[in-house]
Amino acid sequence: MLAQERFRQLQDFINGYSREELIWINGYLSGLVNGSNETKINAATETTRKKITVAFGTETGNAKSLAMQLGAVARQKSVVAKIAGLDQYKLSDLEKEEFFILIISTQGEGEPPIPAKKFYDYIHAQQLQLPQLNYAVLALGDSSYPLFCKTGEDVDSRFKAFGAKAILP
Repeated sequence: MLAQERFRQLQDFINGYSREELIWINGYLSGLVNGSNETKINAATETTRKKITVAFGTETGNAKSLAMQLGAVARQKSVVAKIAGLDQYKLSDLEKEEFFILIISTQGEGEPPIPAKKFYDYIHAQQLQLPQLNYAVLALGDSSYPLFCKTGEDVDSRFKAFGAKAILP
């Protein structure tokens, strides 16, 4: 259907896009071919735009630094990224999240950092239903301690018990 040169141009054009972006482009082109108006296309763009929350719990600032870096990368990829310290995170929002990435350190004998204690206690005291949640936990710790990264492991276990789906091991 396409001349070889046009096909090469198309291939060059799409090489830099992610799978999700290509799916959106496919829908956009389909709308154009079917005579869809621009208002509908703009509405579809807003509803298909990915949103994530990157939360962190830290004592020394390492988890916050990584969360900020991850948020910046997400925004470069046109993902709406909300960055939140667990000390400021609204606990009732957890049941509304679709994509949640947690970066959390462990202190002492496998304990959560003080700013994350309220969140940690909340998920251990509740029986939440989170089947819509896609999550990842990045646990930080010092491997010279026997319970390093324990807080992250605990959060991962609780999220699994709530029916959430891990997007990364």
